[in-house]
Amino acid sequence: MEKRDYDVAEGVSWVNGTRVPANRVVTLTEAEARYDLALGRISLKAGRRAKPAPATATTDEASDQ
Repeated sequence: MEKRDYDVAEGVSWVNGTRVPANRVVTLTEAEARYDLALGRISLKAGRRAKPAPATATTDEASDQ
């Protein structure tokens, strides 16, 4: 799951169950951002991406070990 940075709209205090930080930027997965994006509460931060989440073993990879 890749996480991305989102700008939070003015007047919004909470996003995805978490208080908005002072810099008004939150880092979320696509699934976490979907609801607030649909309401216009957040917008994708142009040209900036967060570090990718660490890779986890898939079912096939886990069974190979």
